[in-house]
Amino acid sequence: MKPPRSFLLAPLMAPLFVLARQGRVVEIIAFAYMFVTFFLVLWESFHPKVQLRKKPLPEPEIRLNINGPSN
Repeated sequence: MKPPRSFLLAPLMAPLFVLARQGRVVEIIAFAYMFVTFFLVLWESFHPKVQLRKKPLPEPEIRLNINGPSN
């Protein structure tokens, strides 16, 4: 399973909160960004992407004949 891509957004959170001290508008943007990042991390962890097999499973060497005649 691949790790969530939204963890790439997390390093921008700390600088945004430092900039949030500059004014009310930047503070609201920082909080909105934080909630969106948390939501995306949770969303991707609850709904992981399923990876399909690259090649089909090998055929078994021994076949069980369950419905056939018994010896």
